[in-house]
Amino acid sequence: MSASVRKAPGYLKRAVMYQIFLRPFTPGGTLNSAAEMLPHLASLGVDILYLCPVTEADGDMRPEFWSARQKACGLGNPKNPYRVGDYYRIDPEYGTDADLKRFTAYAHELGMRVILDLVYYHCGPGAVFIPDHPDFVKREADGSVRNGRWHFPELNFDSPTLREYLLANMEYFIREFDVDGYRCDVADAVPIDFWEEGRRRIEALKPDVMMLAESTEPADQIYAFDLNYSFSWGHLYEAFAGKEPVAKIPEVWKEYQERLLPGARAIRATENHDIANDRERPDKTIGVKAHDAMFAVNFGLDGVPFLYNGQEIADTALHSIWGNRFYGRDRLIDWSRAMTPEGKARFALLRKLIELRHVQPALSEGSVTWLSHDRRDAVLAFSRNCPAQDLIVAVNCRSVPLSVRINIDITRVSSPEILLARGAELSRDGGMLKADLLPYGFLIAQY
Repeated sequence: MSASVRKAPGYLKRAVMYQIFLRPFTPGGTLNSAAEMLPHLASLGVDILYLCPVTEADGDMRPEFWSARQKACGLGNPKNPYRVGDYYRIDPEYGTDADLKRFTAYAHELGMRVILDLVYYHCGPGAVFIPDHPDFVKREADGSVRNGRWHFPELNFDSPTLREYLLANMEYFIREFDVDGYRCDVADAVPIDFWEEGRRRIEALKPDVMMLAESTEPADQIYAFDLNYSFSWGHLYEAFAGKEPVAKIPEVWKEYQERLLPGARAIRATENHDIANDRERPDKTIGVKAHDAMFAVNFGLDGVPFLYNGQEIADTALHSIWGNRFYGRDRLIDWSRAMTPEGKARFALLRKLIELRHVQPALSEGSVTWLSHDRRDAVLAFSRNCPAQDLIVAVNCRSVPLSVRINIDITRVSSPEILLARGAELSRDGGMLKADLLPYGFLIAQY
């Protein structure tokens, strides 16, 4: 019998996730200043808040222990949140234990869940446990510490003591801070049996926890994880930027579905902290209207829609993993964008997309069928189908107006019901649908 994916927590079906990277999220960059923004996110309608690492980062200044990106950013900040110095201490840059408890409690009060970032593949060279536990890190034949990707010491999962130390760490944040699960950094570089044991341990404390893997391994969702990354989904941006054929997107989707187990779930993101660090923001490079259309694709498809810092106001500021109130103060969300026509329109669009995600059953439970049509060079069109509902999504990926005839049988309905449209009109053309789409126009309709 072939393996099957685990049953995810019920709330995940309709959930929308929002990543908070504290450093650029507010000028203060703290848990308390971020907490002041939680009503804003609650009004948007997001369900799960994913916090980038809040544990104490290693401040080692030696350049041989800095990643290439850290050196290239030019900010001189030694503290990378993904190079942990102490897994049990909140970094004073962000606040205190009490601040994290208040943040989580307030999020819960507003109806949102909170997941933390676990960084267990590697640690900092000055990690507090290395002197007393030299076996916690991998060693070369000569006894020196083995440094892995990004020049950080690799943790040694052959050590039962290290495993117990980290398993207790997973329990600690559930028990003491009431968080709702974890996003697991470089999850495929950590043994899957460790994650499975971690799942068992934290489920005993909170049965409806969720786990997100920065990985695309098929075995992830058998037991340990509920959700995976989808690195290949970056092709969506390339298609909208005109660097790849639009027709490649259904192929990328299909290849990824075939890689994972049937029914596996993936996030649908246009940005995250890595992407916003490495390139200009989409609202700046391809424009706000094009990015809006990308969101229509991501919210219309299967998986869990994923929003990043400031996307809801069409933020165009370049972020940095190392930029904060001490280094690179220009690398923060430009909240003045919230008052611009583009920012207001983006917020309204995402709030509507989230609302549809919450109430339209086909968007959370329906199968995906890519539809044939006469504009494969420019349009993405697919249906979402479940016993309760049939939906169609059509998106113009190009900056020119066009008409497209979509091969879908609508003879059993008198007229499709438009649930959301921007720069789009829908009509019948014999037994087919005809969509007239302005540049980057899109629609979601029930038929």
